[in-house]
Order: sequence, then C-alpha cells, then structure tokens
Amino acid sequence: MSEPDKKHAEIEWREDGQPLSRAYDDIYFSSASGLEETRYVFLQQNALAERWQQLAENGTFTIAETGFGTGLNFLAAAELWQKTAPESARLHFISVEKFPLRPNDLRRALDLWPQLAPFAQPLIDSYPPLLAAGIHRLHFGPISLTLIIGEASEALNSLRLQRDSDHQVDAWFLDGFAPAKNPDMWTPELFNNMAALSSPSATFATFTCAGLVKRGLRDAGFSLRKVPGFGRKREMLCGTLESPQVSETRETPWHLPHQESKPPKTVAIVGAGIASATIARALAERGIDVQVFEQGEEPGSGGSGNDQGILYAKLSPKPGPNGDFNLHALMFAQRYYRSRCSKVSHFSGLLQLAQTEREQQLQSQVAATLAESDGQLLAEPVDARAASSLAGVDLPVGGLHFPHAGWIEPRKVCATLLQHPNITLHSNSLVKELEREESGWSVKTDRSDFQFDAVVLCGANDIRQFAPAAALPLKPIRGQVSRAIATENSSQLQMALCGEGYITPAYQGRQSFGATFKLKETATDLRVSEHSENLQTLAELLPQIADEFSQQSLSGRAALRAATPDYLPLAGPLPIWDSINATFVALRKNRKQYVPERADYQQGLYVMGGLGSRGFTYAPLTAEVLTAWMLNEPLPVSATLAKALHPARFAIRDLGRNRDIK
Repeated sequence: MSEPDKKHAEIEWREDGQPLSRAYDDIYFSSASGLEETRYVFLQQNALAERWQQLAENGTFTIAETGFGTGLNFLAAAELWQKTAPESARLHFISVEKFPLRPNDLRRALDLWPQLAPFAQPLIDSYPPLLAAGIHRLHFGPISLTLIIGEASEALNSLRLQRDSDHQVDAWFLDGFAPAKNPDMWTPELFNNMAALSSPSATFATFTCAGLVKRGLRDAGFSLRKVPGFGRKREMLCGTLESPQVSETRETPWHLPHQESKPPKTVAIVGAGIASATIARALAERGIDVQVFEQGEEPGSGGSGNDQGILYAKLSPKPGPNGDFNLHALMFAQRYYRSRCSKVSHFSGLLQLAQTEREQQLQSQVAATLAESDGQLLAEPVDARAASSLAGVDLPVGGLHFPHAGWIEPRKVCATLLQHPNITLHSNSLVKELEREESGWSVKTDRSDFQFDAVVLCGANDIRQFAPAAALPLKPIRGQVSRAIATENSSQLQMALCGEGYITPAYQGRQSFGATFKLKETATDLRVSEHSENLQTLAELLPQIADEFSQQSLSGRAALRAATPDYLPLAGPLPIWDSINATFVALRKNRKQYVPERADYQQGLYVMGGLGSRGFTYAPLTAEVLTAWMLNEPLPVSATLAKALHPARFAIRDLGRNRDIK
C-alpha cells in the first residue's frame, strides 16, 4: 500500500457521489444539501445579502474562510454577490486549505451542483496547476480569490503585514472539518489571527458549537450567538467582533510608512513598458483613473519592445523568496495573459533545456519536487527524444516541458493591457519633474502639468533620475536579441526553447533568438559581435539552424533591462532615505534589534521595477503586490515575500552591515 499523499486531499467517493476525506474520516458538506447548508450557515448568518445591497459604488467587501475544500462556499458567495452587490463593487474572498483537492477531484465534486456551473467552470479553468504552499491569487472579474495552501493559523498569519489596513475581513466562514476530527486547526493562534485581520464589527458563522471554538472566539474578542443549525444539527454559532484581543508581533516595521497613504483616486504612471502596463491595468480594473506617460512613440518603446518574448521562470527545489516568487509569478502570469491578452499570447508550450551538468542536476531536483506535488500540469521532465518530438526538431538534451507556457508579442501585450476606459496614454511625453504638494503630486512634462493623488515610477533604469528614487540599487543590463528569416528547417520548431539562450517558433516568417547579457552597459546600438554571440549560443542547441541563420543579414534589437542585486523586483512605497537612516540607526550595531518606530515615506509615491530579464513573467504578480500596497487590499503573496520585494530592503540590509545608505 502506498503512503498517503501529504500534500493533497485523499478523497473517497461514496456511493451517493459525495466526497469523504480519508484523512479526517469526515464529509465535505451535508449529504442532505451541501449548497443549502452553505447558504444557511455562512451566507444567511453573516447577513451577506443585506450587507451587499447596502454597499456603496466602488465599495469592497472581504470574506475569509477556513477550509476551501471543494470551493462550494466560494461559489455560493460568488453567486449571491452577482445577484445583490453593485456592479462597481469588488469582493475579496480569502480561503485557506491544508490539503487541497486535485483538479479531477475538484471537478467531480462541483459536478454535483450544476446550478453553479457558470461560476464553477472558471474556477476549474483557473485552478493552479501546482498546488504549492503559499498564496495563489485568482481573478474572476470583480471577484478575487486568494487561496492559501497551508495550515490555517500559519496561512492567516502570513497575511499580517503589520499595516493599519490589515484589518480587512468583514465576514468569516469558519468551516473545515469538525473540531473532534481536526483539533489541530481550531487553535488559539487561529482565533488570534482572525481578530488581527478583522475589520471593526466583523461577523463570523460556523456550523460547530464545540467548547474549544466558543472559548477561542470569546478570548479573541468575539461575541457569540447560538442559532438553530442546518438540517439535523441542533445549533450553530454566529457573532460579531466587539473587543479584539490581539497578540502583536515583535518585528521592526521598517517596511511601513509612519503615516499610511489613503487609497488614491487618480494615479500617474511613468513609463509604458510591461511594468507600467500591468500596474495601470490592475488599478484601472479597480476603478482608479490612471494616466500613463511614455517618452517614446508607443507602449513598449524600451526594454519591453521586442517582437517576440518567452514566458518562463527559474524553478527551485528549495523554498525561499526567489524560488517562491518565480513559481507563483509564472502560474499567475499564465492565467493573466490568457484572460487579458489571448490574441497576442502563444501558449503552445515551452521547453527549458538542461544544457549543462549543473542545470541537469537542478532540474532533476525540481522534477522530484514536482512529482511529490502532482505538478505535471505545470511542468514535467522529458528526455532528449521526447523533447525532440514535442519541439518538432532534433534536440541533443532533454529538460522540463511547460505545457501552458510559451511566447508572447511584447509590444502588443503592453498596448492591449493599456486599452481600458480608465487608462489614458500620453505618448511622446517626457516627465521632467515630480513635486509633492499639499493636495497630492504635481507631474510636469515637456508638454503640460498635471495633478494626481499618487505616482508610480516604472521607467526601468530611468527610475533613478527622480531624486526620491536615486538610492535604489538598480543596475542596467544590456541585452541584444537577433531576428532571422525563418528557414524550412527552423519553421519546424513547434514551441519556444530556452536554455543557455532561447529561440521562438516562426511567426509571420521570422524568428527571434538570443539574448546577450552585458552588465553595466548602457548603449543600445545593434552590434554584429552580439549577433555572433547569439548564433554561437544557438549552435550549441540547433547547429544546422544556426548555420542557416548565419548566412543571413540579421536584424534585431538592443535594449536595457533593469535588475536589482538580489534579482527580485521592486514593488512598494518609496521611503525618505534620511528618515530610514535615522529611525533604524540601532540596526548598525545589531541588525536583529527590535525597533518599534516607523520611518517617514514619500506620501503617495511608489515604485515598480527591477524586473530584469523575466519582466513579462514577473510583472503581473508584482503589479498585484503594488496594488495591495496602494489600495490597502489583501496581499497576493505572503507578508515575508512582500517585504522581500520592498524598495527599502537594500537600505535596511546596508544598515545591518553598518554601511551607509547610498
């Protein structure tokens, strides 16, 4: 007998079609009517229909749930939201799950509720291909699902950024298996995190009246009320947060402004590459009036302007900020471009080839991790023969096959994302000066002056031209891509390949390959020498095609990437550097010293950049992180990862090493 899967729900399907958890020997929902139970216990006892009918235009409401299970509660809430909430309002639904259902089990469970099919099918289509630990953000129009894979109290704690705006949850669905079956979930830490994340007068509802649940809720500051239970259950609990009792964390709040900014109504974005396009789209979809200033003639005039670009990430077998971000950014990006840019996204698959012994060892470890987690829907290992069959050309090595990745048309992606009624694009418009005024920010261009509540700097290496961002440690990296006319042989390539370099399939008679990587070079002239480098890299993989391309007069494009020292992006508010230095001076003597104070930040000034060579993979999730900062939304990544992307992280590290902030 094989060992039980410790990362997924082990389901036993009963004769009546109901799913039963083998781990907890408990049902997922009432055998009488799971949907009616959800509507009674969670929707009715939290008075959601009445509360949603009273929401203001552009209002938001946040639900948090323990135990995502089959997603039934989420779908029932989505159905009610569509019927009762204003069209302009947004629903945030946060749910935690320790043992998520496999995709096939999820589909089978939701087939029990055909009346929910219009909501269930989008969930099935967007369900993560790898149910990795951490936060998965899924969008369904005005409804956002934040699905956290992990133990309940730890998962909720991962959302605590110590912001004043962490108190966001308006209603709690305390679901999950019964306390007698699953006592490890119903802990004091769970109830403490509930109180810490709750808005004033947040409500809760739960099917259980167990003593440990009542004690935990009371101790956390909730009032309790018993009401008749559903079906055969005599009683259930509901109530309201009245006097929150929260144990605070003792972590230095270097990442938090002394005075948190209010969500803006108008935002200026400097630049129109993929960073600008994704943050502009994220804000516009939430009803914010956005104006984008691009010094070039069209979107994608800088580093985002290649004809073809691949969507890939560097997976890691070990947990950590870089590996975690790469994984979740890739999965988010695949969903993102499919839903918003399907006409200019070509996701026919991608092969990440292991051309070196080191890469082979790394991919072997990644493959083992994927196998443990049923991750073959995200990527699976293939040998040289299988890789050749998939690619349509002979390959000397195998690698990882990503069936839902591929390549995109970068300039058209940027332009597509900026096509939204809440976005105005100013082309050929150079921002010369930013000035903070009492009412917001004055943005002065070479054509006119504008006023905004907030500004986001996204211009890659140009970000540092503005004084408040001059201390950011962005480094330019020149990259040249080569373009060739597709030959009969190269046209056989069926999917994008990447390894030591990359090559895209033929499109409109041409193919892109490259790219060079030149640290600290800032010139963007096209160089024959770098065409030769790209050809040499290609020859190691596809020698015949490289030889045929070498006979041509190649075209191409050179541009500058902007990268950070740790190769993670920047996303968040910009600090006043002198205040960081003065507030946290104690870190010079002891980098682990607890300093309870907060520093001053530039009110309403944010940055998104440092995307490096994986800009189109990183940008969508990075934009979600920045949106959470700007609009005080639930985090799309853990608080730890949000701090790992914070613009002030390098200054704090310098202080901890007793170095001056540059």
